[in-house]
Amino acid sequence: MNTNTFSTFITLITMLILFIYSPESVAQEKEQARLEVEVDPLAYVLSGYSVHVGLTYGKFRSSVGTYGIKQPSFQLDNDAFTVYSSGFDLKTDYLFGKTKGFHAGIQLSYGKDKIGLKGSADKENLWGLSIGARGGYRFMFGKAENKYKGFYINPWAALICPTNAKTINKGGEEYKQPAVFIFPAVHVGWRF
Repeated sequence: MNTNTFSTFITLITMLILFIYSPESVAQEKEQARLEVEVDPLAYVLSGYSVHVGLTYGKFRSSVGTYGIKQPSFQLDNDAFTVYSSGFDLKTDYLFGKTKGFHAGIQLSYGKDKIGLKGSADKENLWGLSIGARGGYRFMFGKAENKYKGFYINPWAALICPTNAKTINKGGEEYKQPAVFIFPAVHVGWRF
């Protein structure tokens, strides 16, 4: 892990600790935790999958999920390659509006990029940990008196930093995993 990535990681962990132990989070009234299940429809459009289970508690939301996506060519360093990314992630967000509205937080992902030249069966798997800062807005369609149970939409974006980006050479072509990239998503879900 290079110095810049390590510094980013330490900063994100410090932010998480400050969010969790802020005076507001300790003094807030106790509310029943709520379960949420969501997917990213774009992942399915891009020959992949996405399923996440979240829990809201007070002004926080934590989730665990699994994903897979065939990276679109405009996202790639060299479009002579295909990249299929898959893995699982952990996210924690601070909810500025308690349940709906803006949120910001961090995420940790452990995943695999399956990389190869287009049309070739020779693929290389690169595993790694990524850290990121994220933010978005939760549109809740349930009623406030029912704790917003029901359908919601959550568009968000994250600035992701892989901890060990690598370069691959195949057939005279070179592919570099990005050291930093922006990942946008629109999750749809159900709050119980």
